[in-house]
Amino acid sequence: MTHPFLEALKKAPLLADGAMGTLLYARGASADAGFEKLNISKQDVVQQVHVDYINAGAQVIETNSFCANRYRLAAYGLEKEVWQLNVWAAKVARNAREIAGQPVFVAGSIGPTGKLLAPFGELSKADLDAAFREQMEGLLAGGVDLFIIESMGNLIETSTAIRAARKLSKFPVVAQFSFTTEGHTVFGASPADVARMVSELGEDKPDVIGINCGAGPGPSLDTLRRLSHALAEKNIDPSSISLSCQPNAGMPGRVGNSFLYISRPDYCATFIKPFLEAGARLIGGCCGTTPEHIKAMREELDRWLGANPSGQAIGSFTEPPVPLAVEVHDSADSISPAAGRGATEGLGSRLKTNDRDNFFVSVELDPPKGAVPRKLLQAAQQVKDAGADTINVGDSPMAKVRMSSMATCLLIQQKVGIETIIHFTTRDRNLMGIQADLLGCQSLGVRNVLALTGDPPSIGNYAHATAVYDVDSVGLIKIISQLNTGHDIAGNTIGSPTTLSIACALNPTAVDRELEIKRFTRKIEAGAHYTMTQPLYQLSDLTDFLADFGTCPVPIIAGIMPLNSFKHAEYLHNEVPGITIPDHVRAAMEKAGDQGARVGLELAEELLEEIRPYIAGVYLVPSFGRYDDICQFVRKIKPAVATV
Repeated sequence: MTHPFLEALKKAPLLADGAMGTLLYARGASADAGFEKLNISKQDVVQQVHVDYINAGAQVIETNSFCANRYRLAAYGLEKEVWQLNVWAAKVARNAREIAGQPVFVAGSIGPTGKLLAPFGELSKADLDAAFREQMEGLLAGGVDLFIIESMGNLIETSTAIRAARKLSKFPVVAQFSFTTEGHTVFGASPADVARMVSELGEDKPDVIGINCGAGPGPSLDTLRRLSHALAEKNIDPSSISLSCQPNAGMPGRVGNSFLYISRPDYCATFIKPFLEAGARLIGGCCGTTPEHIKAMREELDRWLGANPSGQAIGSFTEPPVPLAVEVHDSADSISPAAGRGATEGLGSRLKTNDRDNFFVSVELDPPKGAVPRKLLQAAQQVKDAGADTINVGDSPMAKVRMSSMATCLLIQQKVGIETIIHFTTRDRNLMGIQADLLGCQSLGVRNVLALTGDPPSIGNYAHATAVYDVDSVGLIKIISQLNTGHDIAGNTIGSPTTLSIACALNPTAVDRELEIKRFTRKIEAGAHYTMTQPLYQLSDLTDFLADFGTCPVPIIAGIMPLNSFKHAEYLHNEVPGITIPDHVRAAMEKAGDQGARVGLELAEELLEEIRPYIAGVYLVPSFGRYDDICQFVRKIKPAVATV
């Protein structure tokens, strides 16, 4: 006999809920003892989250048990409470269903253990199986209707969890992987690898396979299409397995001391139809999504069902692979900024006297993902030959592991002979490491430092890595300023003072302008010599900010990232923190069609001419590593240099 969940899924696509942790945190719940502890200590708070999602239109709600396995709970001393916390996770969700009075399905949420498998770690498959069975038994005792194994990255861990669920019950199993914006998991698994795992599981394969967390709607759609195509290539019968997609609400941006997700409910809802066309039957949200997001998705799904009353699946396992949506760059306090050269305030001083004929230009390059820098150095040579003044280098942007930014800067300076600016974050370094690396920068001749807080590891390809954040970007600027006086932060002499120029980030389009003004003021007071903005797309982005802030006491380097297509523009606007693209620009990109790259460059050139009176220089961010277009742009700005 078919399970009611599978019968419902066959009849029409189902809408799942959104984030649990996002709402619990927003409503004042503390995660100091783990959110799962709230299943006992604050049942009313957890229950209300479930009720709100049901009232928003969710047909599947997930228990507050994502981290309720023995290994994750051990971090809070709760490893002996696995049974109790999972039983109550299910009971609280079921109580919410009764209160709301809606026939929703309760899915037992099961996340990864957070431990590495042998031989890289000490965890064996037997350990994994025991941990998953222990958690699942508690969820079953509490009364769940199905299991949802989610945010997975390791194929072996996932298949072990799926087999454990199959051994315990006949209940449906949903398995979801967390893919990065580049289309692979933190352990390097691709959609094709996932399809191979499904094939190898045979009769044990999950009833639903899909995507959650990791990225926003745009990249998730691309990955979903790839997964659909990969399953078709493995000749997996579409009637035997369904697809799911529960993306984040874009990427998180830093607001104060918190990271907030930026994609609006209406934007997320626009992906309902594309998800369905790619074959998804279970749709919902993950990190950053709220009842408002689910309500908007419900309305869009209902419109689709109104036009497709049979709820028939469309496009399943037929879409060919398509290019990934965009290449993402830094955000908020970890932006994609410009360059510098010289001693203490050297660049800042020179920028104050720059005129139109000596306009400062930088180009951003990301470090290589591996240890071979040949492609990077070729690009750097192109940029230098085009006439750029400097190259700025990211520090594992978007929290994705790349070659050391310090090593990359040194290679560029030594092999190509063009000055660099290093993006220097506090994410990966404690106070000792910060000072040690800054002294290293001084000694190696990497004298230009962009002080950034850095993207959180949770959005990158090592989501379980520990962030440091002993200080933020303001604190980092103070540390550099102190070293420039010849002393470390404890007041000890370092001999000769460092001569590091200090840049800070500025986001003129920040949602909370008052907070951005306060932080920018603190950065300048801490000792920043000049500032670089987030990528801008219209003159008023900067002038409106300056109207509220007043006269800027330091030179401004404006960021310009030429758009490549309408899809590129929509993604940046809706999913990348700190980037706002005005309606008329997005409309122009939509009208451009397959001429998007050309139109994007033209718009960037027009903006530069308009904004030039307000800035001392510009940094250019290539889209998809298209350095030829950027170098052409640089030659137009620096024709005299390029012809030398």
